Amino acid sequence: MLKLSKLEVVYHHVSTAIQGISFEVKEGNLFAIIGANGAGKTTTLRAISGFLGIDNAKITDGEIKFQGEKIGSLPPHKITRKGIVLVPERNKIFETLSTQENLVIFGGRTLSSKESVDRIYEYFPPLYERKDSLSGFLSGGERQMLAMGQALLCSPKLLLIDELSMGLAPLVINTLVKSLLQMKKDFGLTILVVEQNAVVALNIADYAAVMESGRIVFDGSPEKLLSHEDVREFYLGIRDDKEKTYRDVKQYRRSRRWWG
Repeated sequence: MLKLSKLEVVYHHVSTAIQGISFEVKEGNLFAIIGANGAGKTTTLRAISGFLGIDNAKITDGEIKFQGEKIGSLPPHKITRKGIVLVPERNKIFETLSTQENLVIFGGRTLSSKESVDRIYEYFPPLYERKDSLSGFLSGGERQMLAMGQALLCSPKLLLIDELSMGLAPLVINTLVKSLLQMKKDFGLTILVVEQNAVVALNIADYAAVMESGRIVFDGSPEKLLSHEDVREFYLGIRDDKEKTYRDVKQYRRSRRWWG
């Protein structure tokens, strides 16, 4: 569904943020990119969704194809109309509107407003309890639920999520992940998520890649990345020991079943 080929992105005509990355996201899969802050993960999503211009950045080499069509030069609204929808980092919502109003703005444009918004409340029950509250007073987890609900109401084919779990409590992350996986199943979504939390990302991904300094340095199935010594130590905090390890492959596979 999505293919990046030797993509290069430069900020302010000087700083190279993305250095020739290539990867493919297959239809119906959840592809995760993990890496430290500043690795180029958010820039990658902005390049795909057309939002590089807000930071005076541009694609200087390579190409992005969505369903076989080049989209690297398209503005954000045209990319969205093709079915690529971004859930941005730090939950860009309309804080002076209620939860209900935030959802109706998006749902009313593409679907029957009442039915579509009610569907979002089924996935995220806490939002229904706060539907008349100003969204500026929502918790971090509720804001993320609202942002994901808004994105779903845009009828995405490819959903881009920037830092799903950032700053959230484990129980909230569990709720978000389970809802995301259920939406993926119900709507046949293809998902590209970038995450600093490698444990979360590898638990939900069908395929994953590791970014460092604008490059992809490892990629493969979650099991493959989990077995790589450098990934285990630097991204999962697991230092291998013959007698004892914090998490092994068997534990990981059990956790994937629990997550959905």
